[in-house]
Amino acid sequence: MDIPNNVAESLVKDTIKQGDIFVLELDNQDGITPKGSDAFRNKFFVVLGFDNEGNVYGGVIVNSKINQNMSPLIRDFHMPIKAEKYSFLRYNSFIDCLQLKTAPLSKFTKGKFVGRLQDDDLYLVIGTIKESPREKKANLLRFGII
Repeated sequence: MDIPNNVAESLVKDTIKQGDIFVLELDNQDGITPKGSDAFRNKFFVVLGFDNEGNVYGGVIVNSKINQNMSPLIRDFHMPIKAEKYSFLRYNSFIDCLQLKTAPLSKFTKGKFVGRLQDDDLYLVIGTIKESPREKKANLLRFGII
């Protein structure tokens, strides 16, 4: 039996917490550029906050590597995380703390919960995104990060 979308969204909304990590299908509307002719990319999305209406989540994504064409200042906002610490990772990766990404609630009903960021890493990510030269105070406020 299929669960109606509004019920599924309500269940998901009531269970998502700060630091939860999901695999989501993200696209240009979410601030992610798909590769080639793909319509989306599967990305690890770390939930950092919720908007006032609770239907858009702000968070950061996990990348397998840092684009070496970025300036050293920008690379400094990519926090390393180790595969030995997080079972869902296949290899050491980086959390992009340069700018919040957004994902609507509907993405989470189709996504997959894979884990939770450990508290020490969550505090580092939040502290780093607050200091980012590319993040706006309004966004941080919108998602309850400050």
